[in-house]
Amino acid sequence: MNMMTEVLKEFSFDEYIATNSDLAEHFTDRDKEEIFNHFQEFGSAERRGIHLNDYLYIDAVLCSDKGDFFITGWADRRIFPTIEISVQVGYVKYRFADARPCWYDRADVNAVLGDHDQPSGFIALVRVDDPQHFLVHSALSVFINGVPLHRQNVARWLSSERFLQEALGACAILADRPIGETLASGKILHRQFLPLWQRVQQGMKFAKVLAVDSERKVRSSIVITIYRKADMLLVQLSELAEFLERAAVEVIVVLNDVANAAALAEEVMAFCQIHPIAISIYNCTGNSGFSAGNNFGASVARGDVLVFMNPDVFPPLENAEGSLGYLLSDPGDGLHGAMLYYGDGLLMHSGMYVVQDLVFDAKGATDLALRVEHFGKGLTLDIDADKQALGRAIATIPQQICIPSAALWKIRKKQFAKMGGLSTDYIYAYYEDAALGLDALAEGVRVTIDTSARWIHMEGVGKSMPPHVRSFMWLNRARFSAQYAGTPHVVDTLMDQSLL
Repeated sequence: MNMMTEVLKEFSFDEYIATNSDLAEHFTDRDKEEIFNHFQEFGSAERRGIHLNDYLYIDAVLCSDKGDFFITGWADRRIFPTIEISVQVGYVKYRFADARPCWYDRADVNAVLGDHDQPSGFIALVRVDDPQHFLVHSALSVFINGVPLHRQNVARWLSSERFLQEALGACAILADRPIGETLASGKILHRQFLPLWQRVQQGMKFAKVLAVDSERKVRSSIVITIYRKADMLLVQLSELAEFLERAAVEVIVVLNDVANAAALAEEVMAFCQIHPIAISIYNCTGNSGFSAGNNFGASVARGDVLVFMNPDVFPPLENAEGSLGYLLSDPGDGLHGAMLYYGDGLLMHSGMYVVQDLVFDAKGATDLALRVEHFGKGLTLDIDADKQALGRAIATIPQQICIPSAALWKIRKKQFAKMGGLSTDYIYAYYEDAALGLDALAEGVRVTIDTSARWIHMEGVGKSMPPHVRSFMWLNRARFSAQYAGTPHVVDTLMDQSLL
């Protein structure tokens, strides 16, 4: 007699029927095997007769007015090996049969449950199939395996962008952990967040709020994408003004989620009364992200050469000719970066490279996590260093793996379009420049760091990052690792030790 037969023999059929009155009539004339099969298929998941919150709990629920739902909680996987999610909005119930929660380890829950073999925490991101006919309502209920576990009598319906940011913020509990513990979860969640991010981007619109000297013939277009605060723009323009007045260059400023766009346009217009430069400003209705902002700037650029510049990059006070010449010189079919220095004049880096690290979690799973490192960090060379000394240091850099930082780089407009621009699959920002650099190397595009172009990068250091920022950086790293782990231009950790 096999084990299943023994279990069938010992199964309490009468008690199962008695405690589930809705099944009594249905199984009156059925044999015991069918009753047992029903329990295995349905009853074991429903777990009727137990106090559900002892084994399954919902911590938080977020909802968007477009039918997106973000649900977090925990479950004893031995009692509930699978969970099925349904959401009732008002009087309409939506069943997400294909919902695939992302499971992750929760030590606090496992300590109570006594299960240290399976992850107990879950994050589920789902959306209704037909959002066009989705109607919001004040009442919201969430069902797990058919049982109501969460109810809001006054539901707060968020816009898609606000929903995205708050859902990302709720993932910071994973983003803050060592990457080896959460890389697999990051890959899953990035795939689930990506459609939402794409929908948010599709809702963005760019409007021109200023155009000065738009008839000037230009060879180069400087694209500056700014997020939230534009307080350094006029300082930057002042440092470049003398050059911009006489050069065949235009400046394109793209504002992402900048609250004072109209006031800024007035200030720039007043600046142009004193300094006749060619400049245009475009305001986005939200935060389109670094990639989409720069891609838009490139699309309206009139120059043959695109120079992408961060709003906190400045030419040196002395001997700036080579640096300013960088803004005009033609990169040919290549991708050219610049030397970047800290505010005190010490070398920040002379290009980047990508490293693969073998990471693992406590249960023995291994994976490859990529990180971006910078050549030259720690060198004592300053911005006024002798060219020969700098040349000797740069000569040691293996150029076949070197890529430039998007803080300042240039490329022909046709070449940028041929490469598809910056990938918008990276949520908001981070890793898109490394991705384009690796794509350039893979396609045989000549990548060069111009050592005569020495620029100050006033990069923010020590600033705290909001939870949603930490989360999308983590998700983007997971995406980047999944896409480029096998790329030949990525070095392993052993080689990294010699490069550092």
